Amino acid sequence: MESIKDVTDIGKLADNQILGNFELTNSEIKFYGANNILYCEDNIVLKNSDISFVGSNSIVYLSHTQYGDYNMLNIIVRNDSTIFIGRDNQVGTQLQINIQEHQNLIIGDDGIIGNSINIRTCDTIPVYEVSSKERVNFSESVFIGDHVWLDHFSYISRGAKIGSGAIVGVHTFVPPNTSVKSNNNVIGNPAQVTGNDVFFTKDFTGSYNAEDTLNFSSYKSDVFCFHPEGEETLDLNQIDGIIKDLTVDDRLEFIQKLFIRNKRRNRFSIK
Repeated sequence: MESIKDVTDIGKLADNQILGNFELTNSEIKFYGANNILYCEDNIVLKNSDISFVGSNSIVYLSHTQYGDYNMLNIIVRNDSTIFIGRDNQVGTQLQINIQEHQNLIIGDDGIIGNSINIRTCDTIPVYEVSSKERVNFSESVFIGDHVWLDHFSYISRGAKIGSGAIVGVHTFVPPNTSVKSNNNVIGNPAQVTGNDVFFTKDFTGSYNAEDTLNFSSYKSDVFCFHPEGEETLDLNQIDGIIKDLTVDDRLEFIQKLFIRNKRRNRFSIK
């Protein structure tokens, strides 16, 4: 096992890689396998966080957040998996990510990830149908688009696809294999649609005075309205298959090309 508690120890890694310029504060990165990559964009700060590679041939890519740090981030990633968190997200505390059984997690840019969010690709225990004896709960990758609001205490299950502009309300359970359309508002256990064709901005209404409330009673732009647009919109199942077929090094290059350099607005739209 290789463990990093200070960035000065990165050079001691023999079987795994950490790339980028970042800070560690009361945090630990643990590798229980080999040929894993942690990629951190410049100026990221990991505070009170724990990232565990419990297996081999996986990659975790952390982009810079809106405020620069990840606080109480807890990631467990196992064999042959990919985690990508896009740029300029507001990330709350206690984000729990558990990626198992060679699956992937892709999160787009410019979202709000509230406190105590739980995202998993696996139920951790296999379940079988009584008569056929066939397994019924295979693990699946999770995709979360651009400008998505995951409100506090939400649980995102295996196979979920959440389109750009969607809102997942507080304490919402998104069941396995659920598809949330772009600009839909869902809430509840299980998630139910409570609003179609809505959007949010990242302004904080808590500090509004009466004049602000009046001035922001409408919004003139459609910049946060998303819809599928031909080849601009990615085929998420196809992308998932491509990622799974690539080596770790090739995956890094692929996700940088597809998710960092490709900024087409409707790339993660779902209708």
